[in-house]
Amino acid sequence: MRERKTPLNLNCGLDLIGEVLYGKWKIRLLWFINEGHKRPSELQRKIPDASRRVLNVQLNELEAHDLIKKKVFAVVPPKVEYSLTPFGKTIIPIIGALGKWGDENEKKLRDLILNSKIKLHAENYNSIKQRKAIKHD
Repeated sequence: MRERKTPLNLNCGLDLIGEVLYGKWKIRLLWFINEGHKRPSELQRKIPDASRRVLNVQLNELEAHDLIKKKVFAVVPPKVEYSLTPFGKTIIPIIGALGKWGDENEKKLRDLILNSKIKLHAENYNSIKQRKAIKHD
């Protein structure tokens, strides 16, 4: 397991949720497992931008945090299915509410995200230009 760059902080509910749900694909994995997509290959098809390795790491973390359980079938080739635990099912309404908020604010959120990326790109470009100008002086 990798070493943490920042100390573990478990002082409030938001810290705890962040620790359990931090990861680019975890919320989507929980949602898709709840929808009935249980096999790793099904989850990979639902999230094609994620590497299989990253999905496996995040599935293992969700399992370690008792949000999902893994069932391994004794067949050849091996078959694995994931399902939500009773504890994992308690977060689905919250994920649904976040998704609804995102849908209701889709245009504003998209514009904010795209504008911040453009602004960040421009700042990086200007910073590089300034460094090059300093080197040439």
